[in-house]
Parts: sequence; C-alpha cells; structure tokens
Amino acid sequence: MSAPNFDPTIPIISLWAPWANWVILGWKTVETRRHNKLAGLDGKIIGIHVTQKWDDLAIDAARPYLTESQLYRTSCFLRIGGAILGTARVEWTSKSPLGPEFSAAALIECNTPRYGLGLGDPQIIEAIPCRGKQGIWYYRDVELAGSEQKEKQVESGH
Repeated sequence: MSAPNFDPTIPIISLWAPWANWVILGWKTVETRRHNKLAGLDGKIIGIHVTQKWDDLAIDAARPYLTESQLYRTSCFLRIGGAILGTARVEWTSKSPLGPEFSAAALIECNTPRYGLGLGDPQIIEAIPCRGKQGIWYYRDVELAGSEQKEKQVESGH
C-alpha cells in the first residue's frame, strides 16, 4: 500500500467533500475550524484528505463566494471520497478567531468564531485511497495499520 511520490511523514488533515476539493483546486485558501488545534501546522506542507462524507450544506454556504463556473464544476464532482488528493502549504495560522474579512477565502461566513489555516501552493497528486482520521494524522500510520492487519490475517490463516 505504498504511495509513489507522497511523503508518508507529512501531517494530513481530513475535510468533507466538497471542501477538500475546493482546497486542492485553490478556490478555498483558508481552512477554518472552531478550535485552534491545528496551529502547530504553521509553515508546514500538509496532505489534504477528502472524506467519504459529502457536506450537503457546503454549496449553499459557499454560494456567495463561488463563481457560477465554480458552482457548475462542483455539481460535476464525483461523490467519492476516502483519499488523499494532494498537498498544500500552511502559510499562517490564526491565534484568535478570524473576522468576516476572511469569509471569501474560507468560502464560508466567518462571523461565527473560527480559527484559520492560510493555505497556499496546492498540489494535486494521484489520489491515494485511504480512510481519514480526525485531527492531524499521518499516512505512515495508515500504512502500518494495514501491514499489521495483513500480518494478523496471515498468522491466523485468513
């Protein structure tokens, strides 16, 4: 289950579709969370993982900030997930909640207190199918878990 041209030691965050897709396409340059647990990613290259869950409210939330062309392209996205789509550079993290001036970059209103990651230089890779996790995680852990599971299956004869 190795991933060619992907560094398994970089931190990864999971986002619901279509938010992850918008990040990797460069349309969403600020990722927001209602907590500040991702602040340690400042200055790092991170993996962007799309979950299997599609956020049914995302298009309505982002509609004021997307062009008609982007809305149309989003409607054509395949609704599949569970894969690392690429990488992005965390250019900054917020130490306090963002203000409404970040709404367009985040593709969501920022009147609700949200902390942010400024993302730049998104790089699309050949999708790497895998399950995501909450918080910050690493592909090497997924690889190890898969290897350990295979070893157990071999040991038990299954």
